[in-house]
Amino acid sequence: MKKYKSFKYRGVNIYYFDNFYLNIGIRIIEKNYIELKKIKDTKRNYVSLIEINQKKYIYKEPRNEFRIPQRKILTFFKKGEALNTLININKMIEEYNIYDYVRPYLAIVKRSKNFINFSAILFEYIADGEELFDKDLWILVKKMQTIHDLGYYHGDFNPTNFLINKNNEIKILDTQAKKMGITKYRAHYDMLTMQENYINMKYPYSKTPSYFLALAVKKFKRLKWVSWIKEKKKKLRDKGWKI
Repeated sequence: MKKYKSFKYRGVNIYYFDNFYLNIGIRIIEKNYIELKKIKDTKRNYVSLIEINQKKYIYKEPRNEFRIPQRKILTFFKKGEALNTLININKMIEEYNIYDYVRPYLAIVKRSKNFINFSAILFEYIADGEELFDKDLWILVKKMQTIHDLGYYHGDFNPTNFLINKNNEIKILDTQAKKMGITKYRAHYDMLTMQENYINMKYPYSKTPSYFLALAVKKFKRLKWVSWIKEKKKKLRDKGWKI
């Protein structure tokens, strides 16, 4: 896969593969576009449908990365969610021919003292995409098995992060397409997440120690006191607390 390019404009880094998207990135920084629909606006994410030169795109700002202190500290050493998403998904498409991903076209990253304090990603827009019916969820399991076999995982493997278009093509959303480690822990965690939403799902993998570790982590996160702490932290962050 060819290496991504970068360009600094008004103190903001634009990352892209195709030169066409450099100008698009500049227009986004200058806010020279039409916002057609605000899809999500939370402390965690901002997502909208925008139009530039009569073409529609999905624009996303992943805000938790610079809102949560411990995650912001890690950005000093890492590329960040936006750039990782751009690189990883384009790699899956170009090197492994997994065309099911919604393609990211560019990433925008702003840093202060090398810490990320703003980022955004521009994705292709799937005009006719719809969520799958319960009876079709087995298709997602098979698709994710293929991706796991290549050594990558989703990270939030649930039906709402997939669309199917009028040509019955699956489109994968909301993932950085990260590489798994030595064990299949991440693959099991993906499948256990889907199993929570797909009641009749037949578990596709052998139940190795990695499975039981993923299951234990899932159960731990569902404990009442753990959920309470998590919800309390979320509310305090929404009020501006840096925790």
